[in-house]
Amino acid sequence: MRIFFDVNIILDFFLERSPNQTVINSLFEKVDKQEIAGFVTISVIQTCAFYLIQAKGSKVSKEIIGVICRKFQLVEGSKMDVMSAVESEHEDIEDAIHFFICLSNDIQGIVTSDKGFLKMAKPHLPIFTPLELISSLK
Repeated sequence: MRIFFDVNIILDFFLERSPNQTVINSLFEKVDKQEIAGFVTISVIQTCAFYLIQAKGSKVSKEIIGVICRKFQLVEGSKMDVMSAVESEHEDIEDAIHFFICLSNDIQGIVTSDKGFLKMAKPHLPIFTPLELISSLK
């Protein structure tokens, strides 16, 4: 299953900050076992880098970013994705851009803990909490 990982899920894993850490860890195990094809954008990596450097320093953050790049595939957006996001009814432009990038790249679902992002779910692009995604894979 081709799944886009929102920045909060990546940070939850590497900063071990989730109240449901075992579920987050299970998602990453599924990526390792190639049961999930994980995708991120460069903007997700940039946002992760910002918060990781604050929490862990530059050296450790570079190592973590390297791990992310090895585990996940990068998807690119286009001007059309950005324009679709801006012209959509969604108020969170960053989430909307990621939503339209996912549509353009045949992503089958998004995993996030962002309640606002969860509201963007559509039948053709489901948006899961980590627990919902793990449950759907059983």
